[in-house]
Amino acid sequence: MTDRQDAVRGHYEAETGADFLTRVRALLETLPPGPIESSQLAGLDQFHMGGLPATMRLAELAGVVTGTTVLDAGSGLGGPARYLAKTTGCRVIGVDLSPSYVALATMLTERTGLAGSVTFQAGDLLALPFPAEHFDLVWTQHVAMNIADRSALYRELRRVLKPSGRLALHDVLWANGKPEPLFPVPWAESPANSTLFTEAETLAVLGESRFTPLHWRDVTAEALAWASQPRPRAAGDVSLASVMGPRFAGMAANFGRNLREGRLRLMMGVFQANR
Repeated sequence: MTDRQDAVRGHYEAETGADFLTRVRALLETLPPGPIESSQLAGLDQFHMGGLPATMRLAELAGVVTGTTVLDAGSGLGGPARYLAKTTGCRVIGVDLSPSYVALATMLTERTGLAGSVTFQAGDLLALPFPAEHFDLVWTQHVAMNIADRSALYRELRRVLKPSGRLALHDVLWANGKPEPLFPVPWAESPANSTLFTEAETLAVLGESRFTPLHWRDVTAEALAWASQPRPRAAGDVSLASVMGPRFAGMAANFGRNLREGRLRLMMGVFQANR
C-alpha cells in the first residue's frame, strides 16, 4: 500500500472502526427481528451528495437489469450495491479500501437479507483481484477524488469490464478555472489527499482509457436542491451525520459551500467500454 492509500484509508477509518460498528449494531438491534428494507437505511448508507435519488438516477441511466454482474468500485457502506440488487435482481461485488467500511457494509447487507446477491471485500481499485472481462457494469460514486493516478484507475476498471460493458460514475469535479476548494471535505482533510480533475481532463483520461460517453450531465443543481431538504432518516431515526463523529458536519458544510460557490461540480455519466 502506498503512503497516499494509507493516508486515505486512515481518513475514513478515523470515523468508523469498532465504535461506529457498535453504534450501528445497537441501532439495528432496536428494530423488529427479520430482514429490514434496504430503503430504510438510505439516510445512513447512501454516502454521497444527492443520496438515494442520485443512486436511482444513475441506475436508470446505466440500464441495470436482472442478470447484470456489477462491480461497485469504492463501495463504502454498501447502500448503492444493496439498492441495485434489491430493485433489479443483479449481483454485486463491492470493493473498498477501508476494512471498517467493508465490515459495516457486510453487516448491513446481512440484516437486509441480501447477502446472497451482494458481497464486499477490502481491496485496491488500482489492482483488482478479478480476471479481465469479468463484469457487465462498473459502478462508482464519489471515489475518484482520492485516487491521484486517474489513468491507472480507469485502465483497471476497463480491464475488468466485458467488451460490451459500461462504466457508471457519479463524481466530484473541479470547476473550470480550478478555484481553490475549501477543506476539510468528506473525502479529505486537506488537498494532500484530494485529486480533482476538470470536466475536460476527466473526459480526456476516460477517452484515453477506451471509454466513450453515452450519458454525461451536470447534476450540481439537483444535488444542492436535495441538500436543502430535510435529510432522509435511517432505520431507527438515526442519520449518517449522527453516527459519523464530530468532524462530519463541518466537512459536509464545506462540500455544500464548494458546490454553491462554483468551486466544485457534480457530474454523472455512463460510458461504453471500447476495444
